[in-house]
Amino acid sequence: MRKKIPIALIISLIVLSSLNLLMISSLAPSLFWKQLLAWIIGIGLFVFGMQINPKQTKAQGPLLLIISCIILLLPILAGNFTRGSRRWLYIGPMSLQPSEIVKGPLMLFLSTTSLPLLHLIPVGIIMLQPDLGSAITVFILIIPIILYSKKLFKLSLIAGAIFLLISPLSYKYILKDYQRQRIEHFLNPASDPLGQGYNLIQSQIAIGSGGLFGKGYRKGTQGQLLFLPEKHSDFIFASTTEELGLFAVLLIITSYFLIIKTLLVKAFQTTNNLPLFLFTLGIAIEIWVQAFINIGMNLGLLPVTGIPLPFMSVGGSSIMALLFSLGVISSA
Repeated sequence: MRKKIPIALIISLIVLSSLNLLMISSLAPSLFWKQLLAWIIGIGLFVFGMQINPKQTKAQGPLLLIISCIILLLPILAGNFTRGSRRWLYIGPMSLQPSEIVKGPLMLFLSTTSLPLLHLIPVGIIMLQPDLGSAITVFILIIPIILYSKKLFKLSLIAGAIFLLISPLSYKYILKDYQRQRIEHFLNPASDPLGQGYNLIQSQIAIGSGGLFGKGYRKGTQGQLLFLPEKHSDFIFASTTEELGLFAVLLIITSYFLIIKTLLVKAFQTTNNLPLFLFTLGIAIEIWVQAFINIGMNLGLLPVTGIPLPFMSVGGSSIMALLFSLGVISSA
C-alpha cells in the first residue's frame, strides 16, 4: 500500500527547515553545513522510519530500552564536562546528544511494553549527567501511556500530590544550586542583570525590538553583537524574532500548530493500532511541550531550562531524532 505523507506536515517542515538554515547562516555561519547535513541525514532517517510499524516492534521493546540506557551512559563514562555536565558524545568533528537520539526508540518501547515505569531508568540516567531539561523532555514521553492506563493515571495523581507536598524540600535539597538560581532569577531577573538574569533580559530586548518584520537579516543587535548568549540554540526564537519580526513568529507557531494537529488527527485515525496511536500521541505531546517551554523561556514566562526549540535550535541530534519519529508515524 502506498504511504501518503500529509501535505500540512511537509509544508510545515519546509518552513521550519528554511527558517532554521537561514538563521543558522546568520547567527553561526560556521555551523551551517553541519546543520544542513543533519537535515539531509534526518530525511534519510524519516524514510527509514517509514519502514517501521510500532505494532511489529513489541518483541524488540526490551532491547530498545537496554540500548537506550547504554547510549545514555556513554557521556557519563566517556564524555567531557561541558558547563558542569556530561551530555554530549564527540565523534571526530561531530557531536551527538544521546538524550535526543534515544527519544524515538524509547517511545517505541513505551508504546509496546506492559512495564512503562521502566522508563524512569533512562530518565534517572539523564539526571546523573546532570541534564534536567532533557530529563523533563524524555520523561514526558510517558504521558500518553499514563492517560491510557487507568491504574497508571491514578498512581500518577498520587505521585503528583506527594510531589506537591514535598516540593519545598525538593527545592532546598534536591535541586542543584544553578537550578535554584535559575528559578530565583526567573522570578526577578533584574536582581542580577549582568549575571543569572542577563540571558532573560537580553532575550526580552531582542523580541521587543523586532517589530512586525524585524530589523533585517543579519542586522539584529542583540544576536549579532553577542549580547544574547546561546543565540543559535536556546534563544534562537528571540534571535529570529529580532531579525525577522512578528511575521516569522507567526510562521513558526503556525507550523507547530499544523504539525501537532496533523499528528493528533493521525493518532485518532489509528486507534485500532494501539502502539502506533500511543507513539504518535507521544511525539505530538513531545513537540508541543518543547516548543511551549522554549518559547515561554524566551518570553520570560518560564525559567531557563536549556530545552531546544524543535526543528529550529542548532543541533543535529534533535532534528534527526524528530524526523525519524515522524517517519515512524508515517509508516501506516
